[in-house]
Amino acid sequence: MRKVFFTALLAFFLAQTAAAQEETPKAELFGGYSYAGGNFHGWNASVAGNVNKWFGLAADFTGHYGGAIDEDGFDERQRVHGYHFGPRFSARRKRVTPFAHALFGASSLKTTLTGFGQKFEFSDTGFSLVAGGGLDIKLHDRLSLRAFQLDYLRARFFGETENRGRLGFGLVIRLGKK
Repeated sequence: MRKVFFTALLAFFLAQTAAAQEETPKAELFGGYSYAGGNFHGWNASVAGNVNKWFGLAADFTGHYGGAIDEDGFDERQRVHGYHFGPRFSARRKRVTPFAHALFGASSLKTTLTGFGQKFEFSDTGFSLVAGGGLDIKLHDRLSLRAFQLDYLRARFFGETENRGRLGFGLVIRLGKK
């Protein structure tokens, strides 16, 4: 009788451990570095609410900054901020979570040009979309490493379309349990 009890108890604890390893967080907060090609470096932050194990809704925010000085002495500085929202699909495993998303929103561009003692500023905001995905590696029940996030970014400024790649990585804080 003792062996049956301890075997059942051991099976119960193993089942609880296995279930805990595969639990879906209610929400995930991400923050990290982002590179958008050329000399555009910046940050990426997102929050995702998980509806179930494989589907969630994400809000993604970015800021990229770049600039150049040409041989005529003109200093050009640009900053681009993006605000995107949409579905995220995840394939949760014990240690890794690959994901894909399609996000829609807006991006704003501000360019400052300085030369010959004059300063000119141009800005525009337009529709943009982000499509891509990445891979999160679970470090702890509450913390994951976003090993990479690779996205296609399409934005429209001043009547012209910009197509860029975007690469990011950082940390994900996992909140609550589904």
